[in-house]
Amino acid sequence: MHLRIRTAATLSVAASLIGLAGLVPSASASEPSKDTYCSVVVERVKPGDKFSRVKSRTCSDDRATAATRNSSAGTKLMTWYQHAGYDGAITDVYGDYGPCDASGYVLDAGMSRYMISSFETYNSCDGQQAVLNDGQTTFYYYGYATSYVGDRANDNIGYFKVWDAL
Repeated sequence: MHLRIRTAATLSVAASLIGLAGLVPSASASEPSKDTYCSVVVERVKPGDKFSRVKSRTCSDDRATAATRNSSAGTKLMTWYQHAGYDGAITDVYGDYGPCDASGYVLDAGMSRYMISSFETYNSCDGQQAVLNDGQTTFYYYGYATSYVGDRANDNIGYFKVWDAL
């Protein structure tokens, strides 16, 4: 009988401690989160390739640092934002063959594929085709800024094709 009482008491104390642990804020919750800024330079799609090859990728906690490392290597094509309204972590994409033309670039979202909610385009990249992570569902956007990609595409873009639509 004493064994049952001790076991019940031990389980009761353990359950109390587990419950209290949930009330203690974690260190990461109390620290402000830092946005990450990435800069990617890509080539045009080569025959036999599905995507533009990535020549370089740089990430930093400082946007200016990430941008200056790659901006001289290409023409700015697109900026991906983690949140709607052009907010949160950012990935700037540069093309090493100049601005968009009718052929454009095909940009694999890579590590950002689950965190694109809005985007801006530059240098004649006014046509955008976003293909979702399923590889089939496609959305088209036109113009130079999309403040929200829509519920279905939000955090679900596998790649973009960008081109000069005019």
